[in-house]
Amino acid sequence: MLSTSNKILIARYLSRVVLFVRGCLGLPATVQVRRRGINWSLDLKDGVDFAIYLLGGFEVRTLDRYKELVRDGNIVLDIGANVGSHTLPLAELVGGTGKVISFEPTAHAFGKQKTNITLNPILAQRIDAHQMMLMASASETMPEAVYSSWPLEVAEDLHSEHHGRLMSTQGARLNTLDEILRELGVDKVDFVKLDVDGNELEVLLGAKATLEEFKPRIMLELAPYVYAGNPENFDQLLTLLWEGGYEIGDVASGRKLPQDVGEVRTMIAEGAGMNVMAESKSRKGF
Repeated sequence: MLSTSNKILIARYLSRVVLFVRGCLGLPATVQVRRRGINWSLDLKDGVDFAIYLLGGFEVRTLDRYKELVRDGNIVLDIGANVGSHTLPLAELVGGTGKVISFEPTAHAFGKQKTNITLNPILAQRIDAHQMMLMASASETMPEAVYSSWPLEVAEDLHSEHHGRLMSTQGARLNTLDEILRELGVDKVDFVKLDVDGNELEVLLGAKATLEEFKPRIMLELAPYVYAGNPENFDQLLTLLWEGGYEIGDVASGRKLPQDVGEVRTMIAEGAGMNVMAESKSRKGF
């Protein structure tokens, strides 16, 4: 299992090669392309964008897994949607009768997401995009910035392990998932993709009613290193899911994780993460 840091180093090298060749041809670092049937506006100096350009998508194995999990007519939540790298592929899968509701707090990524949505008018009709920070309580204070950019460069302001850059949340609203879904009149949730770099516990604490009523499948990354400042939050995240009647399994192997925080920690390499599926026991196999 490669650490996030090593993945970034590999992407950095490949990006330099591609940008050098493009530079020799007089081509810019920004480009509009079509990948896997979806149109994208990409900055090849950014890690997420570069993955879409080179591989056809960001986290392609996860995108392929969605095809087994998301059905026509489903209501899907993309929490931590960034530039829409999963929002748009999910919108393809929900079909004309489904909906993807996306949440991204930073102005940088949300603006890019809106551009990518606009480039795909058919899929745009299936997406409800919100510049919003989801927390445990709507009375909490909005962080001034969160990580939403992974530039393929060396700079002092990047995170020491995942190499992300903090970006402003200016323009974002703060709410709980339970409250915003009530506001939107959402009457079911089938699937949740949750990727918020250490804020997962806060999101789920504000989604207790949603989990209890709809029991959606939840795909998320377990990455203990992003909880370095508050390691107890990682433990509480797992406990919240288990106590809520969820089983957690490794997406790659399908193996059910032991219901023991310490054992789960030992299964994840230092500086790395594990994509997992949390599935309610009462809805398993639906």
